[in-house]
Amino acid sequence: MPEPSLLQRLKERKLVQWALAYLAGAFVVFQLLDALEGALGLTPTIERGILVVVGIGFFITLILAWYHGEKGRQRVSGPELLMVAALLIVAGVALSLLSGKAQPAFDEESQPLVIMMDSPHPVRVYDEEILAEAGTNADAISDILSDLPITRLKEAIGPGWHRDEDIAGLNPDLIIIHASGFVGGDTLTMTRERLKLFISYLADRDTKFLVYSRLGGYEGEDKEEFFNRWVRELLGDLEPTHPGLLSRVRTFSVTTYGPPKWLDPNVATHLKLAVKEMLGLE
Repeated sequence: MPEPSLLQRLKERKLVQWALAYLAGAFVVFQLLDALEGALGLTPTIERGILVVVGIGFFITLILAWYHGEKGRQRVSGPELLMVAALLIVAGVALSLLSGKAQPAFDEESQPLVIMMDSPHPVRVYDEEILAEAGTNADAISDILSDLPITRLKEAIGPGWHRDEDIAGLNPDLIIIHASGFVGGDTLTMTRERLKLFISYLADRDTKFLVYSRLGGYEGEDKEEFFNRWVRELLGDLEPTHPGLLSRVRTFSVTTYGPPKWLDPNVATHLKLAVKEMLGLE
């Protein structure tokens, strides 16, 4: 009996059907990943890794279909195992190369890390438009700085916040923090001490601080000068034990540049300029 042709053997093993079914399934998977990309937090490296795995899986599917598509051939053969093993090795090498190229989220050689810290309490939000979208000052600031070559991270704070060591462990280059972010009720004195305690956690590092507020001064007094003096008096006794700390602290009185609103173009422009100067960005 003559040997069946290659085309006939392909039909018997339904290789084309298996290939089409796999590609259809892969298409559905990629559509789902694309729709859920934001929710899953997929990085480009993870996406490339998934593509490699799906590609290798396609060839493994073809091998299994070829060797097991024929009736009576359910035993695993030596050549089959060798081919599958070779493909798995290729996949492993490819994934290793991809992960090797990936940069840590907060690597010292990557973009400067800027953490924006603010209370989610509605009273603390400056812009009604931001508040209407359940946003915070940190959201507004993040949008203002979105075109700068920095890594942005938002941190919600309040009277019960206690992630000082976690933030210090990230070694941020700059922290933009609301002077009233730790406020709870009328405990203004306690809030000042809490802000001072937090800054002391990073006082021995190179982290810079941009402390903002809509605080005004006395009548006829420059608002920025008043707020700057307020912050320096608060942190003054940290300077002897942490030399150079005050040189890394800058204040930003929002009302100096316009209404206390981040969406005011003049306020937004001066904030961006302040951040660029502090980070040495051109």
